[in-house]
Amino acid sequence: MSAIVVNQKPRVKNRILTGETLTAEQRRTYIVLIGLLATLLPFSIDLVLPAFPKIGLDFAASNSAVQFTFTGVTIGFAIGQLIAGPLADSIGRRRPMLILSGAHLVGSLLCFLAPTIEFFFWARLMQGIGGAGAAILMGAVVRDLYTGGPMLTMMARVSLISSLAPIIAPIIGSQIVTVLPWRTIFLFLVIFDTAVWLSAFRFLIETLHRDDRRTSGVKAILLRFKAVLGDRIYVGLLIFSVLQIVALFGYLNTVSFLYQGTYGLTAAQFGLVFSMNSVGLYLGTQLSAKLGRLFSAAWVLICAGTLFGLAGVALIFAGLSHATIWVVEPLVMVFIFSFGACIPLLAALSLAQHPNEAGTAASLMGVLNFATTAALSGFYPLLGTGSPLGMGILIAINSSLGVLALFFVMKPKTVPPLQQ
Repeated sequence: MSAIVVNQKPRVKNRILTGETLTAEQRRTYIVLIGLLATLLPFSIDLVLPAFPKIGLDFAASNSAVQFTFTGVTIGFAIGQLIAGPLADSIGRRRPMLILSGAHLVGSLLCFLAPTIEFFFWARLMQGIGGAGAAILMGAVVRDLYTGGPMLTMMARVSLISSLAPIIAPIIGSQIVTVLPWRTIFLFLVIFDTAVWLSAFRFLIETLHRDDRRTSGVKAILLRFKAVLGDRIYVGLLIFSVLQIVALFGYLNTVSFLYQGTYGLTAAQFGLVFSMNSVGLYLGTQLSAKLGRLFSAAWVLICAGTLFGLAGVALIFAGLSHATIWVVEPLVMVFIFSFGACIPLLAALSLAQHPNEAGTAASLMGVLNFATTAALSGFYPLLGTGSPLGMGILIAINSSLGVLALFFVMKPKTVPPLQQ
């Protein structure tokens, strides 16, 4: 178990504690603070989705051009995670967290001021860098504090905070664009980001002891990547994660236009429905964390991935039969629930065997997740927004391939149980 340096009170210096000996007050502080930092990534996405049509009108840009700004965010996600993980393993968690959450703040301000769709793209890219870096470091901090079952529990408690973002963000965003200019969304983010950054500066304490830090330099970083990729279990989880996130971004790229354009929902109605889906994500994360401690986490992950695919198959039939939104929406909610169920299991299983490369392991998974979605940016518009058919096909195929990777690469029977 890695030791951490914690200042229980301002006058106490260099007190070394482990996760098990954190006081209840310290544990609550970490849960809230890490959870708030983790909201930067979903706020970068979910808060803005209801504004897509109005952004296009304001910039006189096509739907595909607006979707391409989403690509800017995903490219930023990849860059941010590529930077954050290895850097955090070398110099600690606190400084990179402050730098990257500050980058998210600057990106939000630039989005608010953006004069053109091109400038908006680059501002969104900076937002993505900051938000993704903070999300990756969240996992590394939790891994510093705990391992095994306790780590899974801590991930679930942090998710109690971070999972609120996808629930409330669409409601906030839709209400803003209903009565105010869409740029007000980014003004809200500037205020929120400032509050989060100040809280991190005040309360975030370094969790990676100097004795546990890794050597810096390109060669050392490459060796850590090699060590992580040499783990067959991690590689199987990595393949599954990439396929899963590609399917999710197919949903995110199409759902705003599908629900508001094809099904005729208003921005406010869309925000409410999207938030209902995010409640499913929240429930999925909490349920799977509990099941992952009662049963084999690897097999629970396979079950979640299978449910993920069944939702995709059902959406295919819904698209072929021209089903109404009253049929489509429950299926989408099942899909989002199963996606949420995978989140804590993926994090716990992928980091469990890499205590000394936690940042690198989390970073590599994030980089490949979002680099792949960015590379497929030209593909997402081909899914169509007239029905859920294209989205369902993508979900079903990716789920099938992902579950196969878990069976034949990860090999669930060989995965060590999480320590309790």
